[in-house]
Amino acid sequence: MAYLEVKNLKKSFGNTTVLHGIDFTMEKGEVVAVIGSSGGGKTTFLRCLNFLEMANEGRIKIEGGFTFDADTTYTSAEIREMRLKMGLVFQSFNLFPQYSALENVCMPLKLRTKAKIRSELPFGRARRAAITEAIEKDKERAKKLLAEVGLADKMANYPCQLSGGQQQRVAIARALAQEPAILCFDEPTSALDPELTGEVLRVIKELRERGRTMLIVTHEMEFARSVADRVVFFADGVIEEEGTPAELFTNPKSPKTAAFLQHSGV
Repeated sequence: MAYLEVKNLKKSFGNTTVLHGIDFTMEKGEVVAVIGSSGGGKTTFLRCLNFLEMANEGRIKIEGGFTFDADTTYTSAEIREMRLKMGLVFQSFNLFPQYSALENVCMPLKLRTKAKIRSELPFGRARRAAITEAIEKDKERAKKLLAEVGLADKMANYPCQLSGGQQQRVAIARALAQEPAILCFDEPTSALDPELTGEVLRVIKELRERGRTMLIVTHEMEFARSVADRVVFFADGVIEEEGTPAELFTNPKSPKTAAFLQHSGV
């Protein structure tokens, strides 16, 4: 059974259909790169998987159990719970400027911890003690994650004191902190200059070596070639072609894929 299974996913904005019935699967530990021209639907696909946009039709099944069905109405609490399944690293970092790197990573953990304990324990001393203890554990986890992305010496720094590459690495640590089933990236290097791009790509490659399941929307063709197990090419709201990097980059079957790769200098 696939780790992620998407069936007939459709998404429209007004009269404009962006996704025309996407069927897609991923295996646990697999790294899939999604490429394609702007407007092809790849970012909308990612946002639907993360429930930042709600698909108009289709189903999403994660880890063989959890299932989203577009025909079902979900509460805001249920949607928040769904989002924990899919960690998302935005191209624009989306860090809180008023918080340090450590606080940025701790913030989603703190909110989740408080909500969980408040639902389990009645108001009182025992609940306060449990929250305090859990938050300290979350803080230690956040420190470990920041160290893993090479920011052990930048935990107290605010976003304005960090380079773009460092900010993106904080965003990666924050996404990992929620222990998602699948870690998603939306153009993780598009806001960075070439020098800073390299440090972020190194972190992603290290995550791959640790067996992390990742879905990466990217315009970095060489990166997709070197890190992905499979490459998916989106065009006009459909998956036009997919295959291993060797298959897709060396011998594309679709004329649209071939034209895109030629235009991208591959």
